[in-house]
Amino acid sequence: MRNVLLRLRYDGTHFKGWQRQLDQRTVQGELERALGQMFGQDYRLATSSRTDSGVHGWRHPVTIITSKPISISAIQRGLNALTPKDIAIIDAQVVPLSFGARRDAIGKTYQYHLYQSLHQDPYVEPYAWRISKPLNLDAMRKAGRFLIGKHDFSAFRASHCDARSPVRQLHAVHIGRENRHITITVNGNAFLRNMVRIIAGNLVEVGVGRFEPDWMAHVLESKDRGEGGRTAPGRGLFLLDVSYPTELVASGAHEW
Repeated sequence: MRNVLLRLRYDGTHFKGWQRQLDQRTVQGELERALGQMFGQDYRLATSSRTDSGVHGWRHPVTIITSKPISISAIQRGLNALTPKDIAIIDAQVVPLSFGARRDAIGKTYQYHLYQSLHQDPYVEPYAWRISKPLNLDAMRKAGRFLIGKHDFSAFRASHCDARSPVRQLHAVHIGRENRHITITVNGNAFLRNMVRIIAGNLVEVGVGRFEPDWMAHVLESKDRGEGGRTAPGRGLFLLDVSYPTELVASGAHEW
């Protein structure tokens, strides 16, 4: 019996998010279908995160338990042959049987993409939120600093968020620019439903001059979602990576 950690990369444009749904195309549904074809039995994947409709994955971790005598490299090749072109298994390794993709996660990094333009770009539009007004990145950076630390993020959670506690810890909020392309990279111990998209939406409110940077502190302290700005569209969000203790993942055999 082996516990296999897979890292997925996927274009979320044509998926209704990660989680399996009846009569909807999802990342989990497509991967479980491929696993069923490969192993001849039904599988239910364990994952650290459930991305929403349109959200993309860069190194999204999932685990499967299998007793089949198939090499790790063959599992990766086989799944890449059986999954559609908008999903790729970019890494596979054996981890301890006790490892849990959600339970053992110690940090997550998301990145939100913006681009500044008066006109649509068909090569960029599926992967970024287009902003037609100039953005003041210095003001956005000042606003982002209010979020760093351990806080009650009730004002940054979706109304249908089912997390037991709204308390999360953000380690970093980094805003970068390359020409018209702007990224908001957020690292923390865990995130609430829609939290990064709400952070991005509020930062844009500051960036276009609708509010001063310290407005972000007011929103945070209010613990009221109604005090904040809009939720940024899903298409600009990428789950970049999920981190685990080195002793759990570094020693796993890749079996290439």
